Amino acid sequence: MNQTFWARMHGGATHFPFALLLVSVAFDHAGFWWRNELRRREFHAVGFYSLLIAAVASPAAVLSGLALSKGKLLGTGALAMHHYFVWPAFGLMIGLAVWRFLMRERELRGVGVRYLMLATLAVASMMAAGYWGGEMMIGK
Repeated sequence: MNQTFWARMHGGATHFPFALLLVSVAFDHAGFWWRNELRRREFHAVGFYSLLIAAVASPAAVLSGLALSKGKLLGTGALAMHHYFVWPAFGLMIGLAVWRFLMRERELRGVGVRYLMLATLAVASMMAAGYWGGEMMIGK
């Protein structure tokens, strides 16, 4: 398959998990600060399911990115910068999704500060990866 196919595939496959990760973190932050217990649980549920769907959808982004980079796990220049941020973001997202899946109902009582810090770090890393991915596209 040609590079144009993989570029389009990667572009399409990355936006869905990235948007869902943002939604997850936003709703978990809202649930952490909200006073009403019912609303809190609802916000955390949205955060939970958004994160799970993002984690399940993210391998398509990873595989298409690896195909686009011809298997380079790091690379040089903008590709290296992209990978410096995307691999930690991907690892954090998968790790957080597994943790939340295992915790389920016990966790819905309240997302802890450590979780929110790690999830926010995952979003920040994903944003930086997106920036460097865009720089690769503009630089062509």
